[in-house]
Formats: sequence, structure tokens, C-alpha cells
Amino acid sequence: MPFLAILAFYAVDMLYGQAPRPRVNGKFLIVMGALLSLSASVLLGLHYKSPLITQSNGIMLIVLFNVPFLSSVLVQTYNRDDPEFDMAWLVMKGFILYVAFNLAGMAAGMRNLMHHFPGRANPPFALGLYDATHMLAVINLMLLSYLGEFKANPLRWFGLATLYMVDMAMILSINSRLSVMIFIVLTALFATKAMKKLKGLYTVSLFTMPIMMTFALLIYQILSLPVFVAIMERVDKKDITTFNGRTYIWESAGDWLMNDRRGLLFGNGYNGQYHLRLLDWVAKLWGEKGSYRLHMHSAFLEFLVDQGIVGILLLYGVYWSGYKFYQGQYKAGTRMAPLYAGFVYLMFAWQIDIVGYGIYSGFVLLMLLMGPVVMRQGGEAVTAIEPLAPRT
Repeated sequence: MPFLAILAFYAVDMLYGQAPRPRVNGKFLIVMGALLSLSASVLLGLHYKSPLITQSNGIMLIVLFNVPFLSSVLVQTYNRDDPEFDMAWLVMKGFILYVAFNLAGMAAGMRNLMHHFPGRANPPFALGLYDATHMLAVINLMLLSYLGEFKANPLRWFGLATLYMVDMAMILSINSRLSVMIFIVLTALFATKAMKKLKGLYTVSLFTMPIMMTFALLIYQILSLPVFVAIMERVDKKDITTFNGRTYIWESAGDWLMNDRRGLLFGNGYNGQYHLRLLDWVAKLWGEKGSYRLHMHSAFLEFLVDQGIVGILLLYGVYWSGYKFYQGQYKAGTRMAPLYAGFVYLMFAWQIDIVGYGIYSGFVLLMLLMGPVVMRQGGEAVTAIEPLAPRT
């Protein structure tokens, strides 16, 4: 609804002839191409009669896919002449509200109705526990930049440090091993400033899934160390080496690529795995009544099955454009530098979890972050922002 309100505000300005004109670059077409592919997958899902799609919720899905990016572009447009505009801090304030509302809900005794476990933190206003963990990890990675500025604003520093500790407590309580592993590695790289010299990160992110599957036993050995056992609690060999059963699903996708390849070019539509009956055997293994409720537990594979090679190449273009843009902001030390850490986390997370797909928070955040990326650079650049205050 807030995204739609931004679009409605712009529409009213257009009626009065006062709407500023967005000045975008070629990357805008890449993002819109990815969103068009995703929207078209909903129509194809309707054609294949997916049990998850109706005409009414299909329209809502298409709206939900598109409005975060378009509203982000308008926010950049309206603020392009404001030297005080700070996109990173705007995102952080949104995250602060996200944490505050979830803490208030938990204090009121609410729990997450989509996905919850007794004895763990249950943020009620999130798309499941693991979705919440990913967002909390993004917040804390962004906070690393702000926590290096104690002298600039000590009061804000103490507030953000408290937020960091609260987030960490929730992350450890939810106990999502995949997100914790990514978070620990990236925290080490950003905290030591090694990220400024690291090369080939985007390429490595593309192979997150095969790397993890290849080194599953090594990951189990590492997580079996006393320090990780104390933190994560759930350290079962079969559970970890199959990544809580995800490898069964990923191997099914591999079989489809090797032996079937139906819809490989343009995809099989929203919930395409059900059209292919790709996960019927997994549904039986897990005691599910039907495989249409299952997803690929990987946004990358979900996009590939649903939208084919065309869709996945467009997403590669989106991530590459965003990565190069925010890497530049990070190395230059601009106000948007904190967003680089969050973007890098999304690059890895979309490979091994569903958080980066469609309706989930990771995809919404990705589209919000692409707003500054698609604005024209040069004399008219929306993203020509002042450097951060000197770091301590």
C-alpha cells in the first residue's frame, strides 16, 4: 500500500502538470525486462492451471512484483536535487520500524502464522522465520558501516549498537544455519575491510549452491566445532549435509536440466515445478498432500524453472548492475556505502534460499535498491551524494 501511495502521488502530480520527469539509464530496461518476465510467468501459471494462481491473486502478484521498483525510481526522482537525501539511511529507518513492529508483536504474544517453531523467536510480521533472519542479517551488515562513526553522533551510535545486539539475539534464536553461515563470512570480510580488495565476488556468488553441495561434509565438520554447536544447537550430519533436505529439491532441478528441459528457454510459468511435477516424490518423502505447495528453496532455481534461461539472464543483469554500482559507492565511501553489504548478502542468499524470489522480502529489497542504480549518471545523477563523515 505505501508503494501504491507513492505511485498515486506521482499520478496526481502528473494531472497537475507538476510531476518531475524520471531520468533513467539503460539499466532501467534490464530491470523492467526482469519484471516483465516475472509478470508473464504469472499469466503462464494461469494457463497451466497452477492451484496457487487465480485471476484475482494473479493480478495482485503482478502489482506486488512491480510497484517496489517503480516507487523507488520515483523517490530518487523527487529527491534528486536534495543534497541531504540519504537513501541508505532511509532504508535503515524502514528496517528499524520493521524490527520495532516485530518486537512489539512478539511482546504482545503474537507469532508468525506462516512458519514458526516453539522455543524460537517468532517475528510475527515477516514472511516466515527464515525470511526474517535474512532481513536481520542484512540490517546488521549495513550497521557495520554506521557503527564505525562513533564521534559523529554518539547517541545514534549507542542506539544502533543496541539494535545490532537485539538483531543478533533474534538471529541466533531463529537458528537458520544457512543465513548464519553467510552472515559470519561477510561480517568478517566487511569488518576487516578485506571486501575493498576482494575481486571476483559476483562470479563466486553464482556458484554458491554447487560450492556448498561439494563441501557439505566440510561444512558439517566446521559446524560440529564446539563454538558453533553452542550457537546453532541443531548439528545433525544428515540434516546439515542435505541442508535440511534442500539438496533433494536441487538435485531434482538438476535432473530436469539434464534429462527433460521442458520450458528451458522461456520457463514453465509461476509455480512451474508443479506443472512439471518436478517435486512430487519430495512431497511424498516429506508427507505433503501435494507438491504444488513446495518451492525450490532457491530463488535462482525458482526463476530458472518458472522463467527459463531468458528470465535468469535478465536477473543476472540486474544483480550485476546493482553489484557494480554499490561496489563503486562502497569504495568511494559515499552515503550509500552501507547498502553494498546488504546487496552482497542478497547476491549469495538468492542462490540457496527462496528469500530472493517474487513476493519475498529479499526480492522487494532488491527492487528498492535498484532505484538508484537506474538513474542517469553525470550532471543529472540522482545518486551524486556527499561522502560520509570521516570515519574513526
